[in-house]
Amino acid sequence: MCGIVGYVGSQIAKPLLVDGLSKLEYRGYDSAGFALFPSKPGADFVMKRCLGVVNELRKASEFEGLTETQGIAHTRWATHGVPSEANAHPHLTGYIVLVHNGIIENHAELKIELKKNGALFQSQTDTEVFARLIETRRATISAQEKVPFEELAPARKREIVLEALRQSMSEVDGHYAILFMVKSLPGYLFGVQNGAPLVMGRSPHGSLIASDLHALVAHTREVSFVPNETVFEVTAQGFAYFDSKGQSLTPQFETISWSAEQVEKEGFETFMLKEIFQQPLVAADTLSGRLPQNASDPFVWDHPKAHQTLWKNAKKVYLVACGTAYYAAMTSKYLFEKWAGLPVEVDLASEFRYRNPILEPGTVLGVISQSGETADTLAALRMANEMGATTFSVCNVPGSTIMRESGFQYPTKAGPEIGVASTKAFTAQLLVLAALAEDVARLRGRPSGRSAFARLPHDMEKVLAKADEYRAIGAGLADKKTILFVGRGPMYPIALEGALKLKEISYRHAEGYAAGELKHGPIALVDERLATIVLGPSDEMLPKTLSNLEEIKSRRGHIIGVGEEGNDEFRALCDLYIPMPKMDWGLAPLLYVIPLQLIAYGLARHLGCDIDKPRNLAKSVTVE
Repeated sequence: MCGIVGYVGSQIAKPLLVDGLSKLEYRGYDSAGFALFPSKPGADFVMKRCLGVVNELRKASEFEGLTETQGIAHTRWATHGVPSEANAHPHLTGYIVLVHNGIIENHAELKIELKKNGALFQSQTDTEVFARLIETRRATISAQEKVPFEELAPARKREIVLEALRQSMSEVDGHYAILFMVKSLPGYLFGVQNGAPLVMGRSPHGSLIASDLHALVAHTREVSFVPNETVFEVTAQGFAYFDSKGQSLTPQFETISWSAEQVEKEGFETFMLKEIFQQPLVAADTLSGRLPQNASDPFVWDHPKAHQTLWKNAKKVYLVACGTAYYAAMTSKYLFEKWAGLPVEVDLASEFRYRNPILEPGTVLGVISQSGETADTLAALRMANEMGATTFSVCNVPGSTIMRESGFQYPTKAGPEIGVASTKAFTAQLLVLAALAEDVARLRGRPSGRSAFARLPHDMEKVLAKADEYRAIGAGLADKKTILFVGRGPMYPIALEGALKLKEISYRHAEGYAAGELKHGPIALVDERLATIVLGPSDEMLPKTLSNLEEIKSRRGHIIGVGEEGNDEFRALCDLYIPMPKMDWGLAPLLYVIPLQLIAYGLARHLGCDIDKPRNLAKSVTVE
C-alpha cells in the first residue's frame, strides 16, 4: 500500500525522491514526507512531512533539500493512527530516521515496554515503535564503547547499527519493510525486507531503492528484488544483503524491460482510460509467442516440460485471489470445469487460510495477483507451499514475491498498470487462465476452441470503437439510486466485476448478482430509480436470463442490455442495448467486461471523481 523511495549517490536527492513518490501515487496514500541527510557535518536531518498529495510536499519544500545527496521518502496509507502530519513518515527518534511499509502486529506490547524505559511517542503509528526500538538497541550497544557514538569510526558505527537492527527484528512480529538513516553515519541507508516488497536499482550516479519498479525505471534498468527476511545496507557504490544471522547474501540482478514512457498517459485524460484502450494490445502481447499455429498443438509456455508436469496428474484445482483477481478466478472456474472437466474451487485469499482447506494429492493451487505482493494472496501461497501442494501463479510483475515463491509462473504481460481500479490486468489474468483451461482440456483429450483466441484482439478493438457511447450511458446513470449487474454462467463473475468497478471509481452503490438470484431477494429493490445492466450472450442460458429481465421490466426497472448484435428479442426488452460481436462462450467475458469498465468510467467522470486515485483505495494491498 504505502510507498518507499531511497537514494544515495552524487545527484541532488530530493528531486529523485519526490519524483519517485509521484510514480507511486497509484498505490494509494493520504500523506507524504522525506528526510535528507545533511550536507553539512553535524547538522540535523532535513525533514518535511505533509497531509495530502505528493505535489503538496513538493510545494511545501520548494526551498529545502537543495544540496543533499542522500535521503528517504514515503507515502503513507493510514493503518495505525489517523491521516495527519504527525503520523506521516519519516519518523525521527534519536539518531534514527525511518520509513516503513506493512504492519507491526505486536506494536502495542512493544510500546508499553519502551514507555517503561522512558520513551516518549509523538505519533499514533506502529512505525514510530519500530524506530524507537532500533534507537534504544543502538544506544544500549554504543553505551558500551569508550567514546560517544558520533566519535566512533564509520566501520564500528555500521556494525553497531546492524546489530541493533538484528536485535530489533527478533522482537518484532509482522510483515514489513523499513528503510532508515543514522545520524553521523553519512553514505549509508539501512533496512529490512520482511514480507513487504523492496527493489534496488543501480545507476552510474548512485543507488536507489523503492517499493516497486515504477519509481526506478526513469533512472535504471538494472534491478535486484530484495529477498524476504533480508537485512540490507545501501551505499552509492551498491548494496549488501544479509540474513537474520548476519551472513552475507549475494544480490541477484536482472534487467527490466519497462520504459519510463510506458507509465505515462500518452495523451489520454487518465491512466485508467489509457489502460482500457490498451486491452487489445495486451491481449495480443499475452498471446504472442504462446498461441501455436496448429490447433492440435499446445500453447507455448515458458517452461513446457514443467508446465506439462504441473498438469499431468492434476485432479483438482484451487484458485485463490482477492478483489478483481478473484473475479478472474471465478470466471475461469466455468472454463476449467466445462472445457477440461477438472473440478475447481475458488477462494478469497483472506478466507482461505482460516478455513482449514484440504489439499489432497493431485491438487494444484493457483494464486492470481496483479502486483505479486498482495499480502493475503501471498500468505495463502506460503501456506499451500508448506502443505506440499503444487502451486502456480498468474501475475503481472516479474520478480515479485508471489512469482518467486510459486512453483510455476504464468506472467500476464500486461505491462505497468497505474490506475488503481484494474482493467487491463484483469483481462490479462482472465486470458491467461482461459488459455490454461483450454490447454489443460487438450492435455486431457477434450475438444479445442482455440480459434477464438486469435480473433480476440480484433474483437476488443470493435468494442472499444464505441467507447464514447458506453461512457455516455454511464453518465446517464447519475440519477439512479443503485445499479444492479446480472448475468449467468461466466457472466455472473463479470457482473460482480462490473459492480466493483463502478463502486471503486464513482462511489455509487452497485451490486452484482447471478440473474437467477434476483427473485430470491434483490428484486425487492426494483423500481424506476434502479438500473439493471443485464449481460446476455446468445448461449443456452439466455432464455432464462431474458425471463429474469421480464421480472425487472414489469416492475419499471431501467434495463441496459449487453448482448450479441442482431439479437432483436433481447434488444426489445431493454431501454438501452449494447451490441457485442459474436464470440466463443468461454472468451465472451473478455469482451463483455469492456463496456462495463467504460460505463463505470463515464459515471465517475460525470460525477467529477478522481478516477486514477479513488479515495480509500490502494493499488497494491500489502497488509492483511
